[in-house]
Amino acid sequence: KFFCFNMTLPSVRSVDNIYGAIIRARFTAKAGAKAEVQAMAPKLVPATIGLWDKVKTKLLPTPQRFHYVFNMRELSRVFQGVMEAPMEVVKTEALLINLWKHECTRVFADKLARQMDKDLIDQWAHSYCEEYFGAEHAEATKDTQWWCDFQRDVMEDEETGEELPAPKIYEPLQSMTFGREKAYFYLQKFNDAFPAKVMNLVLFNDAMMHTMRINRVIQMSRGSLMLVGVGGSGKQSLTRLSAFMSGHMCFQITITKNYNDNALFEDLRGLYVNAGQKGNPTTFLFTDAEIKSEGFLEYMNSILATGEVAGLFQKDERDGMCAEVRNDFVKDRPGQDENLLNLYGYFLDRLRDNLHIVFCFSPVNAKFPIRAQKFPAVFSGVTIDW
Repeated sequence: KFFCFNMTLPSVRSVDNIYGAIIRARFTAKAGAKAEVQAMAPKLVPATIGLWDKVKTKLLPTPQRFHYVFNMRELSRVFQGVMEAPMEVVKTEALLINLWKHECTRVFADKLARQMDKDLIDQWAHSYCEEYFGAEHAEATKDTQWWCDFQRDVMEDEETGEELPAPKIYEPLQSMTFGREKAYFYLQKFNDAFPAKVMNLVLFNDAMMHTMRINRVIQMSRGSLMLVGVGGSGKQSLTRLSAFMSGHMCFQITITKNYNDNALFEDLRGLYVNAGQKGNPTTFLFTDAEIKSEGFLEYMNSILATGEVAGLFQKDERDGMCAEVRNDFVKDRPGQDENLLNLYGYFLDRLRDNLHIVFCFSPVNAKFPIRAQKFPAVFSGVTIDW
């Protein structure tokens, strides 16, 4: 027996209410926003909804471009990106519009397979910019500026002299040359830290852009990513570099002849302990060469959809993990009852915030479109970078 559920998208007015309230709460004088930024911020909502509506009505899915599906998740990702930038960075109207255009380009254009479709997004974003923010601002932001969070210098502890991680501040890229220098600095540190995994990369402009895209997504809570490109295009190397730049532990399963579901479960348990129980940011790199059985994707689908994998933990193991996060639960969620249900919910939320899955798939694989039908969360629960 099947039950058919048809979930219709909320009306434009409802969407406007949801995101309008979020933006108004974010850009306030109390938060440090200047008056001109406060006045401009509410206009982001109708502009984003207009662009989103146009994209989902004009760029429809086809058998070749089956992933052209735009729902509320895309809309949320734009606003999540806008809210990543601290208030001291977004000092002027121009910077706010710049940030908005960058986020729209990242969310809508990066997942498209054809350059002509990406150019369309650029044209539409420009026209909505003109309509809502004025011709002057539209002209000033005609060339979308890149934003990233790895431009600050590494700091030193004054007392011990130890190196502290560089502060992660989402801000406009000073220049591609400066960004490249920073990326090479982190690449050198990666090679020094992991001599067995030395990477000799040439970070040309395209590689830098993909690095910034990966970095942007894995820095967001619950940010997972799908990199689509033919084998040997540098997807795995750039993911490792981006994870290192973000201060994440990067994990990849090691496929052997006997690698099966049990071995995958063992690896997943380790990730759950690291990301959920200990709260460490973790990037899980998963390529289509590592899919020994389609069941592996079923587990990834479950992690992305709910955070739970059926049968991964015994009840006593699960209770033990809940007990481990109790102190953090009390600190982060005062007022909530300390029962197993709430503790487990907190554990799963923390896991989903800290575990970032990066899929590296090839579009020429015959199973690629079939997997999109079978495992919807693997394609809709991630940001796609084609």
